[in-house]
Amino acid sequence: MKKTGFKKEKISIELIGKQRFWFGVIAGVTTSIAISLIFNRIREIIRFLTSVSEDLLIFEPNELSFFNYFFASLSTVLGLSITIWIWMGSPLHKRKKHKLYKQQIRTNTQLFFWLALFLTAQLGCLFLFLILGEVSNYFDHPINLYKDHALLFILIPIVIFTQNWFLVRRIYKTGKWIFISLIVSTVIVFTLTKTTTVDQNIVNHNYFTKHKLLFSYTEKAISKAEIDYGIKFDNKAITALKRRKSSSSVDQIWNIKHAFSRDQKVSIDTIVIQKILIHNLKARGDYRYHGEARTLTNWDYALPKDILKQINYFKSTSNETKELFEVLKEEILLVNKSKIILDDSKDFSYHPSDKEKNELKANIMLVEQLIEVRDILKNQEKYADLSILLPEIKNHEQSQSNE
Repeated sequence: MKKTGFKKEKISIELIGKQRFWFGVIAGVTTSIAISLIFNRIREIIRFLTSVSEDLLIFEPNELSFFNYFFASLSTVLGLSITIWIWMGSPLHKRKKHKLYKQQIRTNTQLFFWLALFLTAQLGCLFLFLILGEVSNYFDHPINLYKDHALLFILIPIVIFTQNWFLVRRIYKTGKWIFISLIVSTVIVFTLTKTTTVDQNIVNHNYFTKHKLLFSYTEKAISKAEIDYGIKFDNKAITALKRRKSSSSVDQIWNIKHAFSRDQKVSIDTIVIQKILIHNLKARGDYRYHGEARTLTNWDYALPKDILKQINYFKSTSNETKELFEVLKEEILLVNKSKIILDDSKDFSYHPSDKEKNELKANIMLVEQLIEVRDILKNQEKYADLSILLPEIKNHEQSQSNE
């Protein structure tokens, strides 16, 4: 028995309509440019938002290049979806089923178009939430999309491209059109990558300028210690020092304090890092204690008595002793800059809560430790030269009078 069927026509400009063809091409290219611009600028907005209260999100060169090409590729195939959607809107139908098939093509291209935009927007919102949310205090890199899911980002543009043409092939013989569109799309991808990508150095420069003094002090302190003492700092330790909120930064603060509290010597690089942490106020914007008043466990730096204990472990002429005096100096300067009350009998114009009373007592305990340690060191002749580094400890009333 002879099989019957209908012969597909080759897709052509005549079948689409010359005006509709060029309108579809222009609309597709315009859409690609617009989407690529939006993607790249939103990414920089997200990076800027992370720099306001968190660590700046900085991409490695390979990672940045990969996502630049992904955004350009996705924008290009979404632009192709718009082009095919317009082409298939032609009112000319050779057969009755063509109208149904064309409507199906237009529906599916729009589905992939909006679904891709929706998922990209959701991913951006999720990424922003993970960075700015509470979880950011516990994870340095909550999601590494480049290392863990690179293949997924490669497949997405390919799937959308092939799906668009697969639907068209239900009606027309595409012939060289797929190959030609692939070449044109590739050219557009490289063009968009070069023209619509936002230079991340703009946000980077603003961020590092804003924190220039902190980063400069860190780099100078590390460089000076390496030259003067011949020590080499671990790269992870330096990275943690330059982070503002991350698990590595929090762990570093806690580990340094714990090292000082133990009954054994600490290394000189640990002492230098503690000095940098205090100077840059890495633990919190205010040193005040929150918790049980008698323990001072929430003072996130080495306790004055622990610093004194470490000083007693070393000779008075050692480099470690010199740096320990620098640590004590930074703590005194921190206390002097803070608004504290040394008189626990001070009259309040209101009835303070238990938390405020505990905080007041903790402040007093900390300052008393500093005064006691400072007096002990001042009264020892072997520390006469180093004691000069230790400034006077001011109370709240003195600070107010000097302002």
